[in-house]
Amino acid sequence: MTGRTVIVTGAGRGIGAAIAFRLGGEGAWVACLDVDGQSAEATAAALPRGGRSFAVDVGDEAAVRSALAAVVAERGAVHAVVNNAGIAGPQEPAGSTDLAAWEQTLRVNLTGAFLVSKHALEPLRRTDGAIVNVASALAFVGLRAESAYGPSKAGLVQLTKGMALDYAPDVRVNAVCPGAVRTPMIASVVAPGDSEALMAEYGRIHPLHRRLAAPEEIADAVLFLASDDASFVTGTALLVDAGLTA
Repeated sequence: MTGRTVIVTGAGRGIGAAIAFRLGGEGAWVACLDVDGQSAEATAAALPRGGRSFAVDVGDEAAVRSALAAVVAERGAVHAVVNNAGIAGPQEPAGSTDLAAWEQTLRVNLTGAFLVSKHALEPLRRTDGAIVNVASALAFVGLRAESAYGPSKAGLVQLTKGMALDYAPDVRVNAVCPGAVRTPMIASVVAPGDSEALMAEYGRIHPLHRRLAAPEEIADAVLFLASDDASFVTGTALLVDAGLTA
C-alpha cells in the first residue's frame, strides 16, 4: 500500500482504527472519517505514514462529498475506500422496534456506505481502486432481537455485489463479514456493565478458538481485499467468523 491514499470510515475506534493502523503500517496515507472528530483525529495523529481526520456523519451526503473532495484536492488520487462506519442499532424484535431507530441503523450502516462509495467512484476509477465494505456474518444468519442490524448488513452485501458488476473492470468491490469482534460497540450490547465474563462467554459462539475476534484480525482481511494481492477478487463477501455461519 506504499504511497496509496485510503479512506476509512468509522476510523475513530474499534475495527476502523485497527484498519487505519494496518493500512498505514503497510505504507498508506489514511483519511480517517468518523462522526466523532476527536477520535478520528487521535487515530490520524498516530498513523506511521501520515493521514488526516474528518468529522463526518456518513449519512450526510453534503458532508461526505466535502470530505472526499478535500482528500482528492490534497492527495490527487484515491486508491481504496473502506466503508466501516456502523452502529449496533436497536436490540429488539421487529414488532417493538422504533421506526426512528430502524431508519438510523440503515442510514449509518447501509446508506452511509452507499454515499461514500458514490462520491469515491470516479477517483477510484482513475486508479483502478478498490472498495471494501465491512458487513457482518449476520448478513447470512438470523439472530433474535436484531431486527435492524442484520438487514442493514445483508443490504450492504447486496450493494457490494451490484457495485462490483457495475464498476468492473475499473473498481473492485468486496465485503468483509466478521463474526463477533471485541470492540466498544459489541461490549455495549453484550456486556453493558463491562463484564469480561460476559464477553468471554459470548465469544464461545465461534467454533474456532471459542473467543471474540480481535479488530486486527478483521483488518488483515481488509488489507488483503484492498491490496493488489486480491487483484482477481471482486463481488465477494469474505466471512471472517471463525466458523460461526458454518
